[in-house]
Amino acid sequence: MSEEKEIRHLDISTTERVRRYKEFYGGCVSDALSGLGVRDTVLSPDFYPLQPDLILAGEALTVKLHSLAGEILTEEEQEAQKAEWKRIGTPQKRMMQQVYPGCVLVYDTGGDTQPAHYGEMSCVLAQSHGCVGILIAGNIRDTRYVMKMEDFPVFTLGTRPNAFGGWRITHIQQPIYLPGHLSHYVKVCPGDFVFGDTDGVQVIPKEFIDEVMLRCEAIVEHENEERRLIADGMPIEEVYEKYGDL
Repeated sequence: MSEEKEIRHLDISTTERVRRYKEFYGGCVSDALSGLGVRDTVLSPDFYPLQPDLILAGEALTVKLHSLAGEILTEEEQEAQKAEWKRIGTPQKRMMQQVYPGCVLVYDTGGDTQPAHYGEMSCVLAQSHGCVGILIAGNIRDTRYVMKMEDFPVFTLGTRPNAFGGWRITHIQQPIYLPGHLSHYVKVCPGDFVFGDTDGVQVIPKEFIDEVMLRCEAIVEHENEERRLIADGMPIEEVYEKYGDL
């Protein structure tokens, strides 16, 4: 790390962190991470928000999907699978049972872009149990209805109408890899924090979540005063003397 300072941790809830992070913007999160020497957790600019005015902030609940395109099960295999799912629950049901307040469902689809991997009914179910948004390296559908949901940001790589072609969940709450911006992939671990706005999506490693939050709050407070002075007509010479390059 670039600074020899103690990394602070707070005894607060995930939902409190979500509330506080929603006061930030991508630039200050990036600056806070950079000050800690973390510069390789920006996701690909191909991720985009369905609603640009919403901020995605929450703990990563990671899900790994595998495409079923071209995969054909025999009748015997299908019956065995149904029996297993009846005994322990389907992978999607087990995933939903792990949703908790303040989490963001984060999906690694392995590069599959054929079907829609998520839809509005699943969004409603997840939100009803405390999920605060979706980040999916794949496709979503039912977007007209998803966009009508109150304060439920979704960042995706695309939209598709079809669920056929299919996929299955292979891992829940295991490290996954999403397309990166400054690195080919960004590793996302369960409990890492996700922040996304119109500047893009970033991953805050779990050991730095509170430290980044506290630094962002200090940055926002400082910049609010800076904005006020500049808007009030502070001479350019004084601006650069006091604040340096903007």
